Amino acid sequence: MKKIDIIYIFYGVLVLSLLGSCEKFLDKTPDNRTEINSVEKISQLLASSYPQASYAAMLNSRVDFVSDKGPGFRENSSNSDAFFWRDIKDVSQDTPDYFWSKCYFSIAQANHAIYASNNVTGENKEQFIAEAHIIRAFSHFLLVTLYSNFYEYNGANQSPGIPYVTEPERIVIQKYKRETVQKCWDKIEEDMLYGISNLGGDSKYKVPKYHFNQKAAWAFASRFYLYKGEWQKVIDFCSNVIPNTSKFLANGNVAVDDPANIYAANNFQPWLTEYAISPGSVEIRKKYTMASNPSNLLLTEMSSRMSRYVNTWRYATKKEDTDATVSSSNVTGGSWAYRVFKSGDNYYVPKYEELFVRADINASTGTIYTIFPYFRNEEVLLNRAEAYAMTDRLDEAVADLNIFARQRIKNYSETSNIITITKLLSFYNSILNNQEHYFNKYNAYGSASWSNEKKAVISAILEFRRNEFMWEGLRYWDLIRYKIPVKHTTFFGEENTLFPGDDRWVLQIPESASLSDIELNPRTNLLSKEW
Repeated sequence: MKKIDIIYIFYGVLVLSLLGSCEKFLDKTPDNRTEINSVEKISQLLASSYPQASYAAMLNSRVDFVSDKGPGFRENSSNSDAFFWRDIKDVSQDTPDYFWSKCYFSIAQANHAIYASNNVTGENKEQFIAEAHIIRAFSHFLLVTLYSNFYEYNGANQSPGIPYVTEPERIVIQKYKRETVQKCWDKIEEDMLYGISNLGGDSKYKVPKYHFNQKAAWAFASRFYLYKGEWQKVIDFCSNVIPNTSKFLANGNVAVDDPANIYAANNFQPWLTEYAISPGSVEIRKKYTMASNPSNLLLTEMSSRMSRYVNTWRYATKKEDTDATVSSSNVTGGSWAYRVFKSGDNYYVPKYEELFVRADINASTGTIYTIFPYFRNEEVLLNRAEAYAMTDRLDEAVADLNIFARQRIKNYSETSNIITITKLLSFYNSILNNQEHYFNKYNAYGSASWSNEKKAVISAILEFRRNEFMWEGLRYWDLIRYKIPVKHTTFFGEENTLFPGDDRWVLQIPESASLSDIELNPRTNLLSKEW
């Protein structure tokens, strides 16, 4: 039986420094090498193969719902440098270097699982190979969408992507080249679809929510095709998860006993029920990322300080930010059900519980972990709504928005809180003919030529997505996709804007990757000042 020496060098300088010295890591006798000689061991390898680092933590202070709360609040470089769109030199938790290393570690694990599978037989082998392909696709997807120019809808996409690694590493310093963005997306799609086609049922997992179960895989596909702009595929994969609407009231609202409404009522985060009566934030934090919470489709344990500091960092949300988002007025005329908690000038919606792992049983130091939801049912519904709108099926998009609103508006009335095209046009009237609005000025997806009805529907979807996924990282990708400028203002009144096309939207590749001949991202096209 072959023994596999797992080296993981590509992202090596950072990983090796975390583990000690290069000599210590490589000075192992052959008998201590990892021997993957059964399907069970492949499954165990895959259980720890998901990228265990938070994109949310490193993206949250780069977006448009954060403020500089001023001196006296907690600061660290991963939070402050991101607010100022600077390249972060820190390589610890919640930084681009750390995320890069964890994603490629995930890819290496998946590659070793696929390689080892050639020499083993047993029940569920094909399904675990499929899971490994989806993990490899997902980790590359995260990397290429953050460390490369974003996929351009109907574009050539020939700019440098990231190395797409499909073979286990067996030498200390492996040389790699950056594929084009197009080739990366093609390979991601190939891996993803192979995995989905061969994944099988969920019974092979003890806790399916910690693996790419069927619904999580479909959710990933819906996000992939949403970002790529293949709208019908988005609709198809979303509809594998959430039923299509079929029962309507006389006023056009989706009936409460419609299958899609029933699914949402039973499978969304319970802001209208359980969270509404929670005595405090602790109970919500515990529930939000539990495997038993039906909202969650894929969960991962990850090393991140977000659970402890998301509300106390200097560059985070304060009252003005939550008033403009999760506590704002909306097209339904009702009030959002999200619960905002505060401590001083720290405002937040509770989502993450801290899991502190001590360095040893007697130590006072250790590592902060949290559980993170990579995919939730709410995203699937809003992905479908957006795809419907993009294909000009506006009535179906509005139907999905009404399903969402029923689960997010306090004291929801299916008559007075119904979303209609007329209400959307009225609510978003100020932006429809504003030539400075990003729809008209930057023309993402050809938005300058859209009808006012389509602009209004997409505006609502983006607003609902922003509020639902605050502190979960997805807003950053929405800003990139729709070419939405972000203005940040310091506590002392200095302003700066990150405009679409600025090089600083793309995260910098770790300098250590240059040892593998990987060129760094340029920092020449800066469309506004450096702070």
